[in-house]
Amino acid sequence: MAKNPGFFDCRERSAVRSMAKEDRELFCKSSDGCITYTTDGSFIYAQKDGATVRLDLFAGHYYKLRPWNGVPILEIDGLRMHLVRDFRTPLEYSTGVVRGLKIPPKGDAVVLDTCMGLGYTAIAAAERPGVRTVVTCEVSPAVITLAKWSPFSDTLWEKGTKIMVMEGSAAELIRQFESSMFHFIIHDPPRMSHAPELYSREFYDGLYRVCAKGARIFHYAGSVGKSRGRSVGNEVAGRLEAAGFRGIRHSPRLQGCFAVKSR
Repeated sequence: MAKNPGFFDCRERSAVRSMAKEDRELFCKSSDGCITYTTDGSFIYAQKDGATVRLDLFAGHYYKLRPWNGVPILEIDGLRMHLVRDFRTPLEYSTGVVRGLKIPPKGDAVVLDTCMGLGYTAIAAAERPGVRTVVTCEVSPAVITLAKWSPFSDTLWEKGTKIMVMEGSAAELIRQFESSMFHFIIHDPPRMSHAPELYSREFYDGLYRVCAKGARIFHYAGSVGKSRGRSVGNEVAGRLEAAGFRGIRHSPRLQGCFAVKSR
């Protein structure tokens, strides 16, 4: 892992609370050994040069890193932002999504990841030898701050990486992208009530426009409303089809849909 960034600037320092040394377990260390991460089972702490910060902050919502089988996950207002059911860690989910896209082992593919989070899926895509560039978008400065501190997200910030991080909403950024520039898209948005713009017809039309012919997309749907008989997966499939995508295939384990921009 690459060396993590320095401690938070003044604005960030006021949001992330300093913590006295407590009885915590070693979580991991940065690759250069300058930052030690510990955990009490609920929170993750970063220690450098004798100072310790707890990796959580409040910026309109409450953002927190917590351990999950040895890997940090992101929580917002107490809700997990990772699918961990049926997966030992969120890294396994990201690997499953990328595998399902069937990226060729050779090539020069450009990938769009619409919602970065901690960047695990963008990193998994960048590890594929057939990928040239991964463009990943993140609207929340708070999430970007925690991703810069997450020891499992270091690849996002390394020099010479395949990954380009763009700050802003994918609903806005997609208007800047050239038509047919992406060969693969990963759309893993928050639930519809939290980000309705990422489920709008305008946005789906934008996804279709920036896809090259034959491009494949994965769209996470989740299981919200399932107990009430609602199928977000079917709703997502309908939106993809209305935008022009074909070959829609549901993945119960990944709780999403794969589709193709027909040739």
